[in-house]
Amino acid sequence: MTWNKRAGLAAAAMAATTALLAGCGAGTATDAGTAPVAENKPMVDKANWPKATPERGLAKGLSLPLETYMQTYQDTVALDQASRNLQEKCMAGYGFSVELPLAGTTPPPNDNDANMERRYGLTDRQAAARYGYGLPEALTRQVRQKMPELTDEQVQVLTGHSRPTMPNVPGAARAAGPAPESYKGKKIHKGGCFGWAKGKLTQPTAEDLTFVSELNGNSFTESMRAPAVKQALAGWSQCMKAEGYAAATPFEAAEIAPHAEGGPASKEEIAVATAEIDCKEKTDLVAVWFAEESKIQKAQIAEHQDRLNGARTRNSDAVAAADAELAG
Repeated sequence: MTWNKRAGLAAAAMAATTALLAGCGAGTATDAGTAPVAENKPMVDKANWPKATPERGLAKGLSLPLETYMQTYQDTVALDQASRNLQEKCMAGYGFSVELPLAGTTPPPNDNDANMERRYGLTDRQAAARYGYGLPEALTRQVRQKMPELTDEQVQVLTGHSRPTMPNVPGAARAAGPAPESYKGKKIHKGGCFGWAKGKLTQPTAEDLTFVSELNGNSFTESMRAPAVKQALAGWSQCMKAEGYAAATPFEAAEIAPHAEGGPASKEEIAVATAEIDCKEKTDLVAVWFAEESKIQKAQIAEHQDRLNGARTRNSDAVAAADAELAG
């Protein structure tokens, strides 16, 4: 239901390094099978970044109370790119000119873990009439970035360990030993330039991000048990039955004619997708569900106000530091 990648910021920032250590050379992709970006388009196209709140459809303008405490995609990109910039500066201090891949080239379909666009199933009839349960091309096309080839010494300085070697046993993990203590007389940082950048840049704690995400998931689960939501779902299900589809929830409807990965939506898929949105509009399902879950989240916030305030402050402080680094 939700896009939850923000608890792993360090892992995200290390993705470029992982690709390099896997032996990628110049011209290879950060994601296998992705298409190169068109020459007339920017590598990072913010026009494709998800909006803070849905701008059309049944969820237009809706924002749950907990979203105030969530990390946005823009926050994530700022933290990731600032870390990569610091890694490049650190490498330059050892005499290496390394350009790591840019962050923000392949945006997700939603701005934060709430995933309001599809939290209660499909809500955008215009998109459903074209893509069914799939996503617009702009959100499925990934950008191919050139990867620099790193020497063994550069790998050691960047990561603090040697280049992983391929094991002889199939399925076994790659082995990597520690880097030398120094390179040309200059001490290598613990964890290499990646570890140094991580230490220089304040990061929200994984506990903060996970806590907010868990509350978000719990509120959704609890909302499905609310009498008003049950009643609205029952009405929606009856509406779908009248349209010829048997589904107790919008998530079951998505399984009636599932979207073919990588292909266009079928006529049947589009018919189901638009029917479920029409039935939501007739039964006011989205508005009812949103109202009930908002009540639940407000209660969660009241119960955990201090912890949530702390999480929000730590995130905003981290993003401010990242923005300052990006500003130069």
